[in-house]
Amino acid sequence: MIQIINKTRLLAVNQGCLLVMEKRADQLLYTLPGGIKKKKERLVESLKRETKEEIGLKVKVKKLSFLSTQSVQKELQLLVKHYFVFKTKSSDFRILEPEKFVKVLWIPWREAFPFLDKEDKKAVKMYFKKCPTLTNIV
Repeated sequence: MIQIINKTRLLAVNQGCLLVMEKRADQLLYTLPGGIKKKKERLVESLKRETKEEIGLKVKVKKLSFLSTQSVQKELQLLVKHYFVFKTKSSDFRILEPEKFVKVLWIPWREAFPFLDKEDKKAVKMYFKKCPTLTNIV
């Protein structure tokens, strides 16, 4: 039996920049804020909770827009990531899980892109492709 794990991911964007967290790893890796959805939680509630727990950023549900869902199967698990866009200029965030992440920062999306995982790359590319005025900003 396949276990389905739903995760939420936040594409916080400001012009051509993306809010990313640098993972604690031997090589440079970025990830987007978000995490695993609890059983009785709605996706947006999960995203709001996870973002606050990881970086202290308060996400306003009214300002979220759904972007896409990406899934990947790993053995007996189906990992389903739900991506939401949040346009903000906020810098009111900090790493609250230092055991997992080194720092959180705004970075031009093209600079972050090579260091994201496959599903995050698809979502970021999809978003910035829809916004042609931003694709040339580096």
